[in-house]
Amino acid sequence: MPLFYQDWITREDLRANPDKVYVFGDNVERRGYAGQAKEMRGEPNAIGVVTKWAPSMDSKAYFDDTDACRMLVERDLLVVQQALDRGRAVVVPADGIGPGLSRLPKYAPNLASK
Repeated sequence: MPLFYQDWITREDLRANPDKVYVFGDNVERRGYAGQAKEMRGEPNAIGVVTKWAPSMDSKAYFDDTDACRMLVERDLLVVQQALDRGRAVVVPADGIGPGLSRLPKYAPNLASK
C-alpha cells in the first residue's frame, strides 16, 4: 500500500481513518503528550517510532548516532514496514520523524539523514 505524507495530523484524522496507520516520533519510555504524540499516542492505528530516550529536554534524553539508537529506530520502522506489507496505507508527518522535539538533526545527524 502507499505511503502518504500529511502536513498536520490530528487525533480526529486517526479516528476518521481507522484503516490507515499513522506514524509519530516517540520515546523509549512510550509516554508523554508533546509534539506529534499529543495527537496520536494511544490510538489503535498509531505507530510510535522512537527518536528519544525520554520525554524530556534534558541532554541525556536525546538520541545520538550510536548503533544502539539506530537499532531502536530500525526496530520500530520494521513495524511500519510490516503494516505496508499487509496492505495498510501509512501516513507520516510531512516534516518527517525526528526534526521536532527530538532534535535528531542536531544530536544524531547521521541517523536523521537516513
